[in-house]
Amino acid sequence: MNIRFFFFLCLLVGTQVFAYDPHSNLARDNKLPKELENIGFSDVTGKSLQLDIPFRDESGKTVKFSDFLSKGKPVLLSPVYFKCPTLCNFHLNGVFQGLKALDWTLGKEYQYIAVSIDPKENESVAFPKKGAYLKEYGREGAESGLHLLTGTQESIDALTKQLDFRYAWDSEAKQYIHASGVYVLTPEGKVSRIFQGIQLEPRDLKFAFLEASSGKIGSFVDKFALFCFQFDPRKNKYTIYAYRMMQFGGAVTLLLLGAFLYINWRKITNNNRQGVT
Repeated sequence: MNIRFFFFLCLLVGTQVFAYDPHSNLARDNKLPKELENIGFSDVTGKSLQLDIPFRDESGKTVKFSDFLSKGKPVLLSPVYFKCPTLCNFHLNGVFQGLKALDWTLGKEYQYIAVSIDPKENESVAFPKKGAYLKEYGREGAESGLHLLTGTQESIDALTKQLDFRYAWDSEAKQYIHASGVYVLTPEGKVSRIFQGIQLEPRDLKFAFLEASSGKIGSFVDKFALFCFQFDPRKNKYTIYAYRMMQFGGAVTLLLLGAFLYINWRKITNNNRQGVT
């Protein structure tokens, strides 16, 4: 009887094992959670924004977003909120790590604006936040280039809808659900580049600022380096542009060939002159 039971158990287990399909999970719909379906960025690169929108700066003064673009410098823009318990702090820290590693100075070559998406926040939160980041950045004059703005829901909507930056309030967790990233704006208010994520590479920031300024900032070396790179939206960074490298290699080859032919022509000409004499 025990032997029969043993064989029956083996048969039952074996049937269950062979009935298991290791690929069955792959057939299920791999969808985002419902809460994240309408969260994130859209590609609005090249879009000119209407930025005559009122906000409050970190001192409580009423300003317009367009005031910061009138300085003629490219702008790095982060939609965040300052009391965010998780993602925003990582994002802002990541941005400033990239800015600190950049050999350009905040306020001199570019502006950085962080706009709160929480209408309940005001200068009482923005002011100490700015002071902490200026201390961390540690460069003289940077206060003129860092702006932490707060505003009404109407102003926030006017900006985020143009950027198609989508976020939502989670009533259970008591926090906003949003993606992390930055926009690079031209001095005319056009979206030049979008970087998603937390960490920003200094090289990518420099190239983006160069593009946004139409070459009005940066050295010849910086502009030449940008000539050899192109933004790859799939990789979210600048990569070597093979076609440009081929162009550069061809130009160098022609230059060397021309120099070689010229030197040889001069030698032949000089020899002929000496022979006539």
